[in-house]
Amino acid sequence: MDTSGLVVFARTNAALRGMNSLFRTRKVTRKYEALVCGHVAQDSGSVDLPLMRDYECPPFMRVSTDDHQRALIGLDAEVVGKKMLESPKDSLTTYEVVSREDMDGNDVSRLTLTSISGRTHQLNVHCAAIGHAIVGDT
Repeated sequence: MDTSGLVVFARTNAALRGMNSLFRTRKVTRKYEALVCGHVAQDSGSVDLPLMRDYECPPFMRVSTDDHQRALIGLDAEVVGKKMLESPKDSLTTYEVVSREDMDGNDVSRLTLTSISGRTHQLNVHCAAIGHAIVGDT
């Protein structure tokens, strides 16, 4: 699968401060188009699930649950690393179904995903959590 995107670089410190402010105050909207497995039933919706580092498969992320948090109790930050023990991060993704399609005999949906919180691997984890993994995501 091809991936495309946009990378923005600031040429001056003032421009960097301005860009950081725009992202911090959520004036920049991060929208993505993704092809996901299966037909998503609702035409639009949101996924509001906290994310944490996956202690079983670092450096990946996973949805945080009470059981996952309990598994971290008593672990030594020197052994597993401080990042592994960070608190779960709130994360919100909204989606809209663009189309429901067939790809080589498999149901797929084309979604517009909007990352409200912008966490690492947020879109991949949220899509998988609602039962519609991004096509080609392993």
